[in-house]
Amino acid sequence: MVGQRIRYYRKTKGLTQEELAQGICSVSYLSKIEKGDAKSSEEVINLLCERLGISPEEVDESKILEMLNEWNMMMVDRQFEEAGNTYIKIKEKMEGITDPSLRLRYELFYSRYLMVIEPPLLDETKEKLEGIEKLLDHLSNDLKFYYYMFWGMYFNFNKKYNEALDYLHKAEKQFNQTSNVQDSEAAVNYYLLALTYSFLMRVTSITTYTFKAIQIFDRDYNYSRSADCQILLGISYRRAKHYDLAETHLKNALKYSTMFKDETLNGIIYHNLGYISSCKKEHLKAIDRYEKSLGYKQSQSPQNMANTIYLLASEHYELGNYDKVKELIKSGLDLVDEEQESYYNLIILQYKMNGIESEDYIQYLRKKAIPFFENKGIWEYVSNNSELLADMFFNQGHYKKASEYYRVANNARKNIF
Repeated sequence: MVGQRIRYYRKTKGLTQEELAQGICSVSYLSKIEKGDAKSSEEVINLLCERLGISPEEVDESKILEMLNEWNMMMVDRQFEEAGNTYIKIKEKMEGITDPSLRLRYELFYSRYLMVIEPPLLDETKEKLEGIEKLLDHLSNDLKFYYYMFWGMYFNFNKKYNEALDYLHKAEKQFNQTSNVQDSEAAVNYYLLALTYSFLMRVTSITTYTFKAIQIFDRDYNYSRSADCQILLGISYRRAKHYDLAETHLKNALKYSTMFKDETLNGIIYHNLGYISSCKKEHLKAIDRYEKSLGYKQSQSPQNMANTIYLLASEHYELGNYDKVKELIKSGLDLVDEEQESYYNLIILQYKMNGIESEDYIQYLRKKAIPFFENKGIWEYVSNNSELLADMFFNQGHYKKASEYYRVANNARKNIF
């Protein structure tokens, strides 16, 4: 309706009703036009639209709507090259579109597009979503679902996991209030919830939401997404020390990634298979799997490379291959800084190489590493390093301090489960 369009563009331009109506009509008349309660004259509508810089004519919404929804589903199905080509066409089509619902749908899907391209343009994403936030009352129920989910994605990218959970749970609730969003989108939201809980190491929540997601992805034959779910389940069960079950899920994921020649997934899967072998003290098997992972990760981020390098170095440490450990620590530290968890793990391993429970080592754990992992909510590392520190204090006869850090380790384990 033209009244809704007028109201939408008045608000996007920051105009009050008084400012828009001045010299054209009364404020009360404009209010009725915007609400659709007045039979407005063509002349008044033309003047209002002219002041707003929009066309008074309606457009054929159905074709644009169909194209927008197809573009969005390309991103859901990870057809990113096709999504990029379609964006060029859609951008051109949207130039003359003033309908508020179409504009908002386009802006929302464009915010998703900014996050799925490589590298993600997160500052631009935030700007888009903040712009949409000002028009929240214009969003239909299905668009509110996307709005909440995309904020969740944004905060996930920025490693602000509690904020991500807040928005993803809002999206989950919103999905139950609309019939215009496909189940596949709900599955993506479930997966994002599971992924966020994975970063926070909340095992029960991970499995709950992963099974919700995988049920839909398997039904829709979306095997790429199913593989992601299998990986999450593998990681979750490994943390719960159900190693055989973890390996089963990771090998299920490997079938999918091998079938579709997905090197990125192969790198992730072999990394996690290696970690299971590490947990089972199968050092040579772990080394083989980590090396395979690094082979697939050559084109990935330095952070991803450094995580695997750290674990590979840890295995060589267990076997006493100290020259190799030093070499790997150096190559890992060249890739990361103090903003990444692998940096702290590599420094801790470097201290272990010295074989002395020095005061510098103790203070690094107390003042640097453990607070970093606590702040990030990485409870597995909080637990492991707190227990390591507690053992040091115990060996030195500082039993009160040892008790304190055993308690920290125990509380961190509770957070994991």
